Amino acid sequence: MKEILNVTSALSEEIRLRIINLLFESELYVCEIVDILGLPQSTVSRHLTILKNANIANDTKSGLWVKYSLNKNRIYNTIIKSLVKEELINIQKCKEDIQKLKERLVKDRGCKDNCKGEE
Repeated sequence: MKEILNVTSALSEEIRLRIINLLFESELYVCEIVDILGLPQSTVSRHLTILKNANIANDTKSGLWVKYSLNKNRIYNTIIKSLVKEELINIQKCKEDIQKLKERLVKDRGCKDNCKGEE
């Protein structure tokens, strides 16, 4: 029961839903998410920690940077897709996030000189 409550609680915030929407498309470094959402690194990191603690997202360290992805090995991934993904694609802010993501992925990946945020 506690695990289900953690997942549903993690889904109850707009920024986390926007992050999930991006992670449906690609694994992303924290700084890439910061750049796309235009939010402070501390804010993005706090929300990513909540997603990680709910086992919705995984993190992988790559030198100084951390890359996040959705946890695809969980039954909740299917639930999250059915509850969230189909709705998010119709929200204007999420459409804009995906457009920024596509533009961002054309650049070099990583967090060296191509993002506003710092890692």
